[in-house]
Amino acid sequence: MRHLHARWWLGPGLVIIAASVLFLSASGQAREHPRFPGSSAVGVLLLRGRHPFCTASVVQSSSGDLLLTAAHCLGRRLATTLMFAPSYHDERAPFGEWHVTGQVFPAGWFPHGDVNEDFAFLTVHGDVQARAGAERLGFSAPVPTWVRLEGYSLAGKLTICSRRPSTIMAAGQQQLSFACPGYWSASSGGPFLTDIDGRSGLGIIVGIIGGYQEGGSTPVVSYSSPFGAVLHQLYVTMTHAVASARE
Repeated sequence: MRHLHARWWLGPGLVIIAASVLFLSASGQAREHPRFPGSSAVGVLLLRGRHPFCTASVVQSSSGDLLLTAAHCLGRRLATTLMFAPSYHDERAPFGEWHVTGQVFPAGWFPHGDVNEDFAFLTVHGDVQARAGAERLGFSAPVPTWVRLEGYSLAGKLTICSRRPSTIMAAGQQQLSFACPGYWSASSGGPFLTDIDGRSGLGIIVGIIGGYQEGGSTPVVSYSSPFGAVLHQLYVTMTHAVASARE
């Protein structure tokens, strides 16, 4: 995680979140871009509803309750007071705070934290997608020509920077690298967004702050685990499991 030089461990369990956001179309995309400059589907993870510690994004699902964040933000067990607030700003949650109910990690994350599998899906109680919209999931290769990186600080301030990413090799795999200052501890899990719709402000996530050095040992350069077969298979497994549970 960015860096307090220590990970945030949230205690026992799985995590899930919910929230309220924009009025959406039938496709799950926000009808208009919010006045706040960030994506309506990107927000903070909060402990006890008050303390931002990581960034998360709503991702498309039939159930509307699925989030994506960095695995290193979470512990093996669920923190019962964990909440998600999309489009959080000025200590306000304009689309509400959503209780996290579950979390799923890739098989390679525990016990040692594979730097190429630093991502986790969360579920929330309620259809946050119908309120906030949702990002689509993409791939980090081929390397996109341009991305927008969004991430929060511990004070709940949002940093946004847009430019061309580069790459590094970490544990034998290619990771995205993004050089732009301002991404501190709570930015972990913040999305690398591309193909952003000018009307809705929503796009495709091709990475999240995490991976090498838990996303970066300084606020100047950020990294992401690869978005490839492992992440997409986990996404398919997660969405099918959630859909089956609701049948």
